[in-house]
Amino acid sequence: MTVFVYAGAVAPQAYALDITPGDSGVDLSTVSAASFKVRSAAGVESTWTVAITNQTATTLTLTHTLVAGDADSATTLAVYATLTIPSGTVRTATKLLMVKGKFEP
Repeated sequence: MTVFVYAGAVAPQAYALDITPGDSGVDLSTVSAASFKVRSAAGVESTWTVAITNQTATTLTLTHTLVAGDADSATTLAVYATLTIPSGTVRTATKLLMVKGKFEP
């Protein structure tokens, strides 16, 4: 499912991603840090800070509150999360965040 925001979106708007371990067997209660890696359609890469909430062994929610510069113009952003666990770092599957122009439906 593609999520969308409008160009220029800032707080209190946020991008949230619910994480489950899938077939990986990762105990999500051991995640000590996380971030979103973001790439625009033009190839510009950035890292977004996230808050970790609702953390259990089988689920957690990562939320990034949008700031100026995150979604300034219409584009499609590819986003994946990196999770720090005791054995290293793992990443999630890539999701799409569509940034629509201010007057798009």
